[in-house]
Amino acid sequence: MAQADLNYTPVAPQAVLSLMLGVFCTLGLFIPWLALLAIPGLVLGLLALKSIRRYELSGHQLARRGIQLSLLFGVLAPVWQLTWYEIRFHSEALPGYTRIDFAAVSKNRTHSEKMWESLLGQPICLKGFAEPRRGGLLQSFRMTSQRQPFSFGNQSDPWEMIIVQLPEETSWEWCYEPIAVSGTLVRNPDAEDDPDAPRFLLKQSTVLPALTSDHFQAPFSGGGGC
Repeated sequence: MAQADLNYTPVAPQAVLSLMLGVFCTLGLFIPWLALLAIPGLVLGLLALKSIRRYELSGHQLARRGIQLSLLFGVLAPVWQLTWYEIRFHSEALPGYTRIDFAAVSKNRTHSEKMWESLLGQPICLKGFAEPRRGGLLQSFRMTSQRQPFSFGNQSDPWEMIIVQLPEETSWEWCYEPIAVSGTLVRNPDAEDDPDAPRFLLKQSTVLPALTSDHFQAPFSGGGGC
């Protein structure tokens, strides 16, 4: 065997690590925090190229691939996550319905009544939780802005609740998860004789899963609400 065949040029370890981090960075499309690996992946790739030139090491292609993957998916993954959040955000409310921050309105007791009064007759969307119950199909139910303890003896403040009324021959199966309700805001006629009844009602409502975090707007279009 010729002496030249026995020569071995070691691979720059930074190049290997850069490529590995670049590959893991591609998973940032599914797991957002993995996109942060683009930073050490890029730094190690640049250090690898510097070491390769200085010490005549191998691994130039590995370092380049690591840098390319880190740059590409370090940018692409966050953009995709924001776009996907935008898609889910808009899927919660029906077109033409104004999103209202239910929790913020409920907490501000001084202005909550005026706020609800100004929205009467308008199509709005609220995110919250159905009042705890044993489940089953519902044609109407009470909704709160915060998840309530599963206690049948507990009665929430009527100003922090709203009645959700579905169209005739339509029902919804109770669930523990957050929901987004699109409907037309009207006064609750039962509140005149019952002080414990919620003051307002969403009629002709559509109930959809709430897929995005509370109080975060869509990153691109915004639009207010929750």
